[in-house]
Amino acid sequence: PSTGARLPALHALAVERGLPYAGHDGKTGETLVKSVLAPMFAMRNLRVRSWSGLNLLGGGDGANLVDPGANAAKVESKQRVLGETLGYVPQGETRIDFVEELGDFKTAWDLITFSGFLGTRMRMEFTWHGCDSALAAPLVLDLARLTAAAHAAGEVGPLTELGFFFKDPLGSPSHSLSEQWARLVNFTRSLHDGQESADGHAG
Repeated sequence: PSTGARLPALHALAVERGLPYAGHDGKTGETLVKSVLAPMFAMRNLRVRSWSGLNLLGGGDGANLVDPGANAAKVESKQRVLGETLGYVPQGETRIDFVEELGDFKTAWDLITFSGFLGTRMRMEFTWHGCDSALAAPLVLDLARLTAAAHAAGEVGPLTELGFFFKDPLGSPSHSLSEQWARLVNFTRSLHDGQESADGHAG
């Protein structure tokens, strides 16, 4: 969850060198689910009263998050999706613990309490079990291909359209996965159409 991509000096360097960049902290597990569920609660006008999560990680990611500073940065990026999607911050916290025995796998358990019509109180729970590398590898490959295509098309600076891939996207107006997907599809089509146009002129 490095915030390095937000450094003004790196942005200035990217502009100077004519390079695009995407963001940081890939969205592969619990936050991916949050970016689907939080907009659902908002669109259905279901008031989220609390949202608490426990994340158990093995592997290198979990080992890195033993550091209190890295852990706090990760929790902050995971929680941001709720406040910015719901328009308020519900009670509850996200906790991340390193469990070495899990290896490259991670488990997240979330408890959501919410209220609906006439204040009726309800709850939802979900458990996510995932393999970190298998979840992250396709994102890395897609990001490399899309960033290379954007570079070839002359894009410079932050590629806000790639917010679909990140917990803490750069300049993305929404954390909603469906809205981010629509922006990504339109961006990809524009790159494809631009390449076809360039190939036509070259021919």
